[in-house]
Amino acid sequence: MGGCAESLWYGVPTVAIPQAVDQFGNAAMLEELGVGVRLASEEVDAATLRAAVESVAGSPKVAARVAGLRAEVRPEGGVDRAADAVESFLR
Repeated sequence: MGGCAESLWYGVPTVAIPQAVDQFGNAAMLEELGVGVRLASEEVDAATLRAAVESVAGSPKVAARVAGLRAEVRPEGGVDRAADAVESFLR
């Protein structure tokens, strides 16, 4: 989830190639949100990876969606706010 959150924080579209555990759900969610594409690891080669990167990097629709989510994510405070919240519960 860290990479997903970081891509949204910086407003960067994602090409996700999930390998294990939560990565499959996270990749599906990025795709559903319209901010990335998901590739199965067995489908990845130079051509499919390049096509995936070009599809998200060159899409005005994806860029607009990423910018919109970035604007929603940034005010939440990111990692610093999350760490502060955890520490407040430990006191």
